[in-house]
Amino acid sequence: MKRLLTLFVTVLLAGIACGQPSVRVAHGPYLQQVTEDGFTVVWTTTVDAAVWVEVAPDDGSHFYAAERPKYYDTYLGKRRTGQLHRVRVEGLQPGTTYRYRLMQQAVLCDEGNRRVILGEGYGSDLLKHKPYTATTLDPAKEKIECWVVNDIHGRDSLMGRLLAGAPEQRPDFVCFNGDMLTQIESPQQLFDGYLDTASRLLAGAGIPIFTTRGNHENRGSASQCFLDYFPTTSGEAYYAFRQGPVFFLMLDCGEDKPDSDIRYYGLAATDDYRRQEAEWLKRVVDSEAYRQAPLHVVLLHMVPGGAKSWYGEQELRRLLVPILNRADVDVMLCGHYHRYGWIDDSSRGTNFPILINSNNDRLVLKADAGGIDLDVFDAAGAHLHHHRLDARPSAASGSK
Repeated sequence: MKRLLTLFVTVLLAGIACGQPSVRVAHGPYLQQVTEDGFTVVWTTTVDAAVWVEVAPDDGSHFYAAERPKYYDTYLGKRRTGQLHRVRVEGLQPGTTYRYRLMQQAVLCDEGNRRVILGEGYGSDLLKHKPYTATTLDPAKEKIECWVVNDIHGRDSLMGRLLAGAPEQRPDFVCFNGDMLTQIESPQQLFDGYLDTASRLLAGAGIPIFTTRGNHENRGSASQCFLDYFPTTSGEAYYAFRQGPVFFLMLDCGEDKPDSDIRYYGLAATDDYRRQEAEWLKRVVDSEAYRQAPLHVVLLHMVPGGAKSWYGEQELRRLLVPILNRADVDVMLCGHYHRYGWIDDSSRGTNFPILINSNNDRLVLKADAGGIDLDVFDAAGAHLHHHRLDARPSAASGSK
């Protein structure tokens, strides 16, 4: 009896001390790490919480028609608590749409190994709003479309205009190809600079985000937290995936100056990271999954070096381009220069073309077995540039 009374008082005091917290979503959700068999949901809450995601097939049934499986935010065999949440959903079928909802319980009292008390459950209100959706990747899909923006540098209103049509046009995914901020000084800066708007536009339409780091994402006090908010299948800032006929290589450019540059305060280790990336890239392009894909697209924020390029670009040319030149790459998509460019003269050492998207435009990639169409639009929707890349004869059969 005394123990029960003590527990009651503890819960009561916890409620008073915390003002009876009612946990709510603060930022997000948004979709990450979408694969053929799963996806990851990322969001933050207003207070520390323990969370989960409930998933249902997109079969026309009511979400409450059955008990839905729960997926928890776990690490090393334990549920995580905090305000940032990453829930991995796995065991799904390729090319299939699923519905999901967020659930969370506030942490009312955390006394470590002595006692943890969670509040009442709260989550997506399915009586007022439709559940979120996510669609797994599908290598058998015949046609795909993705959108690319880059070098936003925290201009949230511009990014909102560039992506405004996404909920209606429903691209397979959106790529953020680096320098979305000038530096990352805090997680809040991510949301204020572009991620709140991206979540609002994309999550409700079930459109996932794939990211690359630009050189500016290496900078700032919170830059080391990048993968906390943008987890990848490789656990690194470089990774790969296939959607439809296209195998995508999402590469990390590192910094643009030598590690010894005074602006990095002795903390940069980009050279070693690029060498590590090059070893990983060799393994990927030699894989059966890569060779079987009819088309290959590279996203890399910085452009491989030319005659007058800075150090970082020269290193990308030295380390990555020789590997890519033997990998039947169809096109590389870059940013960094804040202006449009099309390079197909081998001046950057590549045997494939490079499209450089400006800092004010949206690049749309559409692909099928016949090849790739690249179109560039400004924030008002005006069409600016078009490039057609026909698939090589061997690519249609996936025997490159």
